[in-house]
Parts: sequence; structure tokens; C-alpha cells
Amino acid sequence: MSTSAGLSAESASAVRRLAQLGVQARDCTPACCASTVTLHLADGVLRTASTHPDIDALASFEEETGEGPGVDALASSASVWSGDLVTETRWPRFRYYALGMGLRMFRALPVRGNGMTTVVGLGGYRAGALPASVEPPVRALAEEFLDGLVRDHGFASVTVEVDQLKGALATRALVDRATGMVMRALDCDADQAFEILRSISQGTNRKLNQIAQDIVATDNRILARRLRGIGRRASRAARGGGPPAS
Repeated sequence: MSTSAGLSAESASAVRRLAQLGVQARDCTPACCASTVTLHLADGVLRTASTHPDIDALASFEEETGEGPGVDALASSASVWSGDLVTETRWPRFRYYALGMGLRMFRALPVRGNGMTTVVGLGGYRAGALPASVEPPVRALAEEFLDGLVRDHGFASVTVEVDQLKGALATRALVDRATGMVMRALDCDADQAFEILRSISQGTNRKLNQIAQDIVATDNRILARRLRGIGRRASRAARGGGPPAS
């Protein structure tokens, strides 16, 4: 199973970090006027963030048409760039759309890690303005972005597990308390009391913790009368006299 399993591209962490990466990539790249970042998860889910509404529309256009440097970079796992979109022939629709926004060059850099891929797109107003030397710092930022998502996801998973454990402990304490009440009411041992609780749960198609909660909330004298009847029916059921009723 990949590290990205269960990580949502719509999570607050992913959205926040995507936007942050886009701004950092733009700011550390001379002559870059705007950037876009697309996160691709192993299950095909993706999310895009951009530093400007126009380039956000360009990223959506590229996704919808399946044409552009970002698409090629994702497929080839290699950096793809065009030094001058005026003379570019590989992506006619993308070229037309980007030039309409005033962009003259575009570089797309894919970075893979932890079962995820992020493609950072860098756009410039001047032809040939973004040399290959801009890639190392952007790649480092993207790698830190992916590691940060995994850390966030790991922390969230641990938090969920702790909450689940707390819930399980609370349920166990409730069942133990109800078991003790049954033991006192019927003068039986813990195993017999728990078996009665389990029989009631099965007979009523309700969860054990719900039965325990009802018992704990019931007046002791009323509970004793009810449990004695249940105990007698459970004994008959054990001897083959039919299932116990609630």
C-alpha cells in the first residue's frame, strides 16, 4: 500500500501546502511571473493551486485537454519546457491559451515521492527566461512539500487511532460497569453476567455498549427484576428451551 493511501487531496493540509509551494516556487525563480502546482495521488485524485487566477485557468485547461508541458512532464517523469511559446509546435491549444495570457515560456517540473507526484509549472513573460538552473531549488521545495503532506497525514492518522482507542476504553469501562451490576443483581460470576449481556445484544440486534448503557442508566431495583427474568430465560435457552428474549 502506498504512503498516500487514505490521504485526501481536498484536506486542509494539502490545500494549504499546495498554495504555499506555488508561492515559494515563484519567489525563488527569477523571471517567473506565476506558478501552478498540481498534486497527483496514487488513486488518480488530483488538486491544483496557482498563484494567479489566470494561470489557474491555464492549469485547468491543460487538465481538460490532456495537452501541455505539465501533462508531458507527468507522463515522462522528466522536466518539460518551452523557451518560446510563439514558435512552439507541440501543444497548439495550450500554446494559444498561454500566449493569450501574455506568457512566452513555460517550464513543468515533476517530483515524485511517497506514492505521490507533484508537477510544478513556472511561467514567464520573456522568451527563454527560465533556464534549467532554476530546477534544483524548486525540486527541493517540492520534495519538502511531499514529505510535509506525509507528516501531516501521519499525525492525523495517529490522532484518529488515539480517539478510537479512547472510545474503545470508554466502551470497555461501560461494559465492565454493566457486568458488575448484573453480577450483583443475579448473584452470578463475571463470565455468566457477560454472557447475559451478550445474549441480550444478540437477541435484540443491538450493540453491546448500547445494552450496557441502558443497564447502567436503569434503577437498581427495576434492573434486578428485569435481569432475573432475563437470567431465567437465558438458562432455559442454554438447556434448549429457545432463545432468550429482552
